[in-house]
Formats: sequence, structure tokens, C-alpha cells
Amino acid sequence: MKLLTSLTSPYGRKLRVIAHELGLSLKVEDTAPMNDPAALLAANPLGKVPALVLPDGSTIIDSPVIAAFLLASVPGQSLMATSGPGHWEARTTEALADGVLDAAIILRFNMTQGITSGPWVDRQYRAIERALAVMNGRVGGSGFGDICIAVACDYLTFRFPELDWRTHNPALADLTDLLLATPAFQVSQPSA
Repeated sequence: MKLLTSLTSPYGRKLRVIAHELGLSLKVEDTAPMNDPAALLAANPLGKVPALVLPDGSTIIDSPVIAAFLLASVPGQSLMATSGPGHWEARTTEALADGVLDAAIILRFNMTQGITSGPWVDRQYRAIERALAVMNGRVGGSGFGDICIAVACDYLTFRFPELDWRTHNPALADLTDLLLATPAFQVSQPSA
């Protein structure tokens, strides 16, 4: 399996960590989506990373769908319950963490265009703040959910070092610090 992703993509990082934790071999191809490379457009006509290319040449796109595929590839995996309330709690945590990432990436693109204030910008910061507060109470729900949380929090530190998310979310800070020390997070650390 080959994962087309930018090495700074938090969505791709989530998948790299999950694959590592599941013991899956995943070839990672550093892909710059803004350049519209042919391999990415062939895998995902939306031109977005990550995209997973399977051995038969078929593709799976969008990080929640790819994460579900990776989890389903390992029968008996213990990162997330396969059904019941624990499954849906983990999926909801993933959606919250991905929502934080969505808002952060919107802010980052706006900043590159000189847009650093206004109602849309304020809305993204408020969404991040609210989601972090909720996730602060969800730590320890599942290994999968915790991975999603730590990836989102570390991305905020990576791209928004001035954002003091740790002070008001001590459980998130502790979890992130704990997971960042693990091999899966160490090998997937983004670099500027």
C-alpha cells in the first residue's frame, strides 16, 4: 500500500501513526497537493491528500475512510471497538479532531492570503477552542481517539505556536506529551 500525502499533513500523519500501531507496512510518497501532481490526481480527482493506493491500483481517499480501511485490515485490532458505543465515541472523537484540523488549515490558508482577522477567522478560532474543551474530557476513550486528539494538538503546536491550547486543556497536553514520545509519533514527526 502506498500513501500519497504531504509529510506535514496532519491527516496523513494520523494514518501513518495508525498504520505503525497496527503493524501495517505503508509506503509513504511525499506529495505536494498544491502542485497537482499527476499521481495524486489519478488517485484522487479532488487533488487532496491523503490518498491510499492499494496493491491492485484502486484508491481510497479521505482520512476517516482510509483510517477505517486500515483498522478493518487487522482483525482483532485493539485501537478501536468495531461496534457499539465505544466505536461511535471513537469516531466522534475523530470528527472533533479532524474539525480542529479543518479550522486550523482554513486559518493557515487565510494567513497566506493576508487574512488574519474578521468574522470567518474568529469563527475558526472559536471552533478550535470549543472542540479542544470537549476533547479534553474525551482523553482515554480509545487508542484510536487518543491518536486523533494528539495529532490535532501537535499540529496546533507545529503551525500555531502562539496558540496557548495547553493552559486550558491539561488532559490534552498530558496525552499529547505522552504520545509524542512513542515510536509511531516519533517517526511521523513533521518538519517545517
